Amino acid sequence: MLQPKEVAEPEKARPFDLDVFFVNLEGEFDIAERVRLLDAFALTANASLVVINFEKTHYVDSSVLECLVSLERAITGRGATLRLVGLRSEIQRIFDVCGLDRVFDIRAKLSDVPEAFDADQSRVRRLSLIVEPAIESDTDQTVGSPQ
Repeated sequence: MLQPKEVAEPEKARPFDLDVFFVNLEGEFDIAERVRLLDAFALTANASLVVINFEKTHYVDSSVLECLVSLERAITGRGATLRLVGLRSEIQRIFDVCGLDRVFDIRAKLSDVPEAFDADQSRVRRLSLIVEPAIESDTDQTVGSPQ
């Protein structure tokens, strides 16, 4: 005869382990950086406030926007908050044209997110993703017949 399985008690909502998680993006981000972005964004899962800093970001493509939309859905789904700060005018324009300025809470600078600085520093994490430009060689590597 089969015995009924015990029903587990519903788990109480666990408070966030971190108050703030800062992610600084430096350089040019495109599809080649997609996996790094997703990995970095996954690390923010236990923070009540996630701040993505674009002050040193020079370029983003649609794959970055896709990663940000996924992050926004995940964060709001768990009751946390996402803030984007420091978008340069050319990146802000991409957000505006795509209508993402209505999806994201975008602030001009870090000081416009005062709650990020009121947090207990032991409950704050920082992560920087830096994309260095490829170094071009000064030597000519043209292959051809001798002159």
